[in-house]
Amino acid sequence: MKKTIRIERVSWQSAESELRTLREAIFINEQQVPEELEWDGRDDSSSHVLAFDEQNRPIGTGRLQPDGHIGRMAVLPPWRHQGVGSALLTALIAIAQKMRLPSVELDAQTQAVGFYRRHGFQPIGDVFMDAGILHQRMQRELSGSTAEVPEMALDLSAQTLGESRDILYLRDRADNRDVALRLVQQAHRSLHLFTQDLDPALFDTREFVEAVKQLAIHSTRSKVYILLKDPTTAITRGHRIVELARRISSHVFIHRAAEEDQDRIDSFMVVDEVGILRRAHGSRFEGTAEFNNPGEARQLLKSFNDAWERSVPEAELRRLHI
Repeated sequence: MKKTIRIERVSWQSAESELRTLREAIFINEQQVPEELEWDGRDDSSSHVLAFDEQNRPIGTGRLQPDGHIGRMAVLPPWRHQGVGSALLTALIAIAQKMRLPSVELDAQTQAVGFYRRHGFQPIGDVFMDAGILHQRMQRELSGSTAEVPEMALDLSAQTLGESRDILYLRDRADNRDVALRLVQQAHRSLHLFTQDLDPALFDTREFVEAVKQLAIHSTRSKVYILLKDPTTAITRGHRIVELARRISSHVFIHRAAEEDQDRIDSFMVVDEVGILRRAHGSRFEGTAEFNNPGEARQLLKSFNDAWERSVPEAELRRLHI
């Protein structure tokens, strides 16, 4: 009887324990890959997939980096040669196509080159050594890439806060602006925003400020918390969110991040404890958003609240009575 498996897209924040367990067993213990090479700091910004058996136990994994590099493909020994690897790879390719990437590439262990050839990958360059194992770089071109549809906007018409479970891949400023606006327009309880400088192109538009205002005055319990690494630009340029916080200071709060959080490079927002928009690099626009992921929302809220506890009101903001 053929065994049933299930493939699920996950984030590092929501499934770190399962991903670590699988990769430690296969790469670190079985293949003797050094830990410092396995944990390369790229998991946080990557998309991941997990394979589960009929008892809902993780049996395989793989990841896709924002630049289209597929890696960390791993399947537990009892499940090899049973289609798990193919299912994981197919899921990662589908994610890359939704991201509108022009191609995907990977570094295949030489004994797996045939497997990847069967999935449309072609060798590039010579065989090389990595972590003591021979590898071959391979690439597959994708249809429906960004080169073919460069101006295609995200379709947000069906995205409902607390219901829609799609993972949205953000490419540019317009994607971030549109998703942030739609998230906040549907909010009724809270907004937590961690941002480098309250980017005016995203957060100082008339529509976004009005959405924040409507959230803030929705009820006596509605709150907006904004944590800035550097509020200087927002203050000196007269950011409308700053003015809004001055007018309804019991509902909109703005703090400067503490010294120990100044090295952080990420940016994110959490809406009503379920909706998220997240960028691994706050100075870039590549990121992801989801309208219903309470698990990752909880992780981000914990990170935000910890940083908020360390933060202090900015002196300039105090002079503005914020």
